[in-house]
Amino acid sequence: MKKTANLLVSCPDRAGIVKVVTQYLFDYGANISFLEQHIEDGYFLMRIEWEIENFCFDCEDKFLDRFSEIQREFNMELKVDFKWEKRKVWLLCSKELHCLYDVIGRYLTGELNIEIPYVISNSLAWKDYVEKIGIPFYYVETKKGSFEHEKEVLKVIKENPTDLIALARYMKVLSHDFIEQANQKIINVHHSFLPSFIWAKPYDEAFERWVKIIWATSHYVIPELDRWPIIDQEVRRIKHSHDIDNLKILWRECEKTVFANAIRKHIENKIIVYKNRAIVFE
Repeated sequence: MKKTANLLVSCPDRAGIVKVVTQYLFDYGANISFLEQHIEDGYFLMRIEWEIENFCFDCEDKFLDRFSEIQREFNMELKVDFKWEKRKVWLLCSKELHCLYDVIGRYLTGELNIEIPYVISNSLAWKDYVEKIGIPFYYVETKKGSFEHEKEVLKVIKENPTDLIALARYMKVLSHDFIEQANQKIINVHHSFLPSFIWAKPYDEAFERWVKIIWATSHYVIPELDRWPIIDQEVRRIKHSHDIDNLKILWRECEKTVFANAIRKHIENKIIVYKNRAIVFE
């Protein structure tokens, strides 16, 4: 597989943006392999990817230094990614296994091009499984209605920084203070019965109401609840012959799919958050 680099661009829309960016890349030896753009409320959003075999720059700093004049002229926000190293993704989980197990499986098979430096959980249920794979496991006890455990979690983060926090069915709300101090992107996944079914057994409630579709949502975590930038959603249709166990299986399949897709899109630098909306490129 050929090595590539990519660039996310966001700026006020005006004529000539695509031309000036592609000309710059061409002038420095890039072979452009992919380009996708979108205009939203007068704002220009683009992702461009190129092969770097004959490209002049071998790191992000050199690229941005030479690109700075164009950046100033068009008032651009940029995120460039030279994909030499695997992104480090920290998994945070509770007792539910399916999302954790799925991501680790994709990591082991190379389907997700990531490293998992450690797993943190408020349950010891998967400690032996995680450690047998060779991934460090941290147990941090949590108490209902308390955020004291976040101090210990933040300590682990500061000592072992990662590129992304992925909540693999972590059943605790993160405080505003934690989100700010973590200072990195956080991805979460959950069923989408909210706000209709919010109690301890939402699947039983949904079954009793004879729902016809179920779905799951993956999103970035921000301090404002219910304002999350949605990255991916998966929908499955329910038949009258499905019982609660069938419903739960379909729901887990939805969650695994959207969770893995969200992680993949993030590490491949394919998401721009604009006005609290996640613009997700192919």
